[in-house]
Amino acid sequence: MEIVNPGNEDYHMHSINYSDGLNTIDEIVKFAGEIGLKKIAITDHNQAYLDARTFPRKSYRGIIKRWQNVFNNVKVEFGVEADILNSKGDVCMDIQGEIPELIILSTHQSPPYQEDSKTITEGYLNAIERFHDKINFLGHPCSVYHGENVDIIAVTELCNKYEIPLEVNGANLATNRTNLNKLKQMLSIADQIYVNSDAHTLNELKTVRRKAFQYLRENGYIKGKYL
Repeated sequence: MEIVNPGNEDYHMHSINYSDGLNTIDEIVKFAGEIGLKKIAITDHNQAYLDARTFPRKSYRGIIKRWQNVFNNVKVEFGVEADILNSKGDVCMDIQGEIPELIILSTHQSPPYQEDSKTITEGYLNAIERFHDKINFLGHPCSVYHGENVDIIAVTELCNKYEIPLEVNGANLATNRTNLNKLKQMLSIADQIYVNSDAHTLNELKTVRRKAFQYLRENGYIKGKYL
């Protein structure tokens, strides 16, 4: 099993500018440099998620093209945490109509998922088949949001086929929102994983990714020092 980002790189976090984080993009980037991160991706929720939860529009997405890091040498990408919408594998991957290059494929409880959780595996498999050339990795596939309904073995095997990494999510581990049995099944066969924070606060950006590495080490999936 390969860890795609074993060092000071974190590819999943949220801002207050575009979704449900507590900090601005500038605050996140400045703090990322202070804690030694070299590369980050700010991956706010997609438009279907935002609309379902009635988040107000705070910043115009198009202005991202004019943003520059004036604080430090942290490399910054802007992505989206996309959502599977139904068992057909329809996916919302835009924010205000803008589709970035970095796309995390995730699911959350209804809404934005439009069907019973019992169909979620079908949704995963169809979405991966349809959009595998666009997906950078799967976000928190072992979350508790859909209970026992995710066939994580089938999902992981299809990700392996298309060389799509799966995520070990630090925030979900830290807040007891991970189905640990599913996580162990995933880690037993996954070819590639990302270890990300999914930070919504600066404290999470600093701490929860380390908790994810600690979990992997304590359960025998990695050895030696990471980070």
